[in-house]
This record gives sequence, structure tokens and C-alpha cells, in this order.
Amino acid sequence: MIPPLGNDPVAARQPHYSPKQIADALQVSESSVKRWCDRGTINTIRTVGGHRRIALDGLQAFLSQADRALVNPDVLGLPALSSCRKSEISGADTADQRQFRNAIAVGDEPTCRQILHARIASRRKDQGQTCAEIAEWLIADAMHGLGDAWCSNELDVYQERRACGIAHRLISELTATLPPPKSTALTAVGGAPEGDHYQLPMMLVQLALRERGWNSVCLGNHLPLQSFAQAAHDYHSDMVWLSVSAMADATAFIAEETKLAADLGEHIPLLVGGRALCDEIRPRLRYTAHCDNLRQFVELVAMMQLSLRR
Repeated sequence: MIPPLGNDPVAARQPHYSPKQIADALQVSESSVKRWCDRGTINTIRTVGGHRRIALDGLQAFLSQADRALVNPDVLGLPALSSCRKSEISGADTADQRQFRNAIAVGDEPTCRQILHARIASRRKDQGQTCAEIAEWLIADAMHGLGDAWCSNELDVYQERRACGIAHRLISELTATLPPPKSTALTAVGGAPEGDHYQLPMMLVQLALRERGWNSVCLGNHLPLQSFAQAAHDYHSDMVWLSVSAMADATAFIAEETKLAADLGEHIPLLVGGRALCDEIRPRLRYTAHCDNLRQFVELVAMMQLSLRR
């Protein structure tokens, strides 16, 4: 979901490659790439027509984990690795975003933490901005910038992985400062479906719900959708949410999501969002509400609290 529960404009512009293109760039057989895709070694999505496609960030993760390099990066329209790497990330909208992006790129966790907490301390209460929204404003912007810099050969993949670790810790720290939910709190369960390995969106949604006083249970990512129905039953959930940044098979996801909605019935709202829920897929799903961004999600769950407690 995030940026949770919203369309990610940077990710939406990322190129997607076929197994043959990846094979040509790696100088391996196409069958090897397909086998890695099917085993989950390479994070893969499937089109509605069932074709395998590998997003740039999925390729990036594979190269890092497998300690491989592209032999022919020009096949994918990517530059060859440079011996001179940059640590400054351009394109931020404000001084805080620019400083945060540059700090996280070089692994300066204390500076990242200082900027985040200073921004939270100076927020205007009358605008109703939550810690989760501020964290998204800084972290999502930084991760977008890192992705763009990697595409431009200005940063190495290890810097992106290091930045993810810093972001995880910052969000976890914010969540840990919140008081435990009250015994009368509404319960929400959620997570990400099979094929979705992104954790930051879920962590931001979890933080947003906890700030609103929900008893929020994050089930994790890469889960079969039937698990959400079982968890909703086990936890006596008042709401279920799905963060969908990626999916392994669009056709299968649509079928499983509609079944999940039917299993939940009319009395358990289902909130969905995420960059993978494009205009082609969304009309084929069943849900209570689709959220375009974290702010919309926060406002919606606030209204749900009032409605469900009546």
C-alpha cells in the first residue's frame, strides 16, 4: 500500500522486461531465467494474458542477491556500471526531503532519524497530519529517488538495500512509541498477497492504523489470500486491508480477491490499494473501498471507527 494504498508514479514508469531480454542481458539461456522466475528467485509478475514480466526493481533485487552483473546492460537500455558512483540524490521538492534522501543514500541513519523526528515535532496539528504520513512523505520520496538514481547508474544496489533497512527501523521505532491498543479497540488485519515482497508499504499502513487506535495485525507479505479470510475469522476482525504493490499472476489474483471479498461478506469491510491495482485490474475486483494514497486511507479508517462503534 505505499506508498501505501496509492499509485506510485515512479514505479509505474519502471520498465518491465521479458525473460528473453533478461537472458540476453545476463548471457544465460532463456529457460534458466524462466526457471528462476517460477522458483521465485526473480520477483516476477504475470500479465493478464499470463506472460512473465520482470520489473526493474525485481531485476535489481536479483542481481544483488545472486551477486551477478549484467553482461550486456544495453540490451535493457541500462548503462554499464561506472567506477565513480554518486551519493547525492537530486529531484527532492523540499530541503527536508533533499537532506533525507542524501542521508539515506550514504547510510547516515542518525541524520535520517533526526530529520524525521524534527518534522514530526514541527507538524501542524490543525492539518491533522499523522506520523505515518510524514514518514511516507520522507521515506517514499527517498526510495523513489534511489530507484531513479540506480536507473541512471548513480548509485549501487547495495545502497538501496541499506536504505530499506534504515527505513524499516525508523518506521518500527515510531510504531514502538505508540501506546498499546485499548481493550475496546477495533481490530484490522491485513498484509500483501503472493508475489508482493514489499514491506515498507505494509509497515506504513500498520503505523497509520496504530496511530488511529486500531488493534492492527499485519500478517506479512507474499501470502495466499485465503489466509486473510482465516485471519479475519480468528481475530474477529472489524476490517481487512490489502496492500498490493506487485502480484505474481494478475488473473489468479483477481479470482482469489473476489473470493476473499465473498468470504468476508457484507459485515467485514475490505480496503485495498497499491500501485499494482491499475485501471485494468481494479474494475474486476470486489472491495468496500479503494484508497489512492495514505491520507485517503487515514481519513477513511477514521470514519469507519465512528460508524462501527455506533
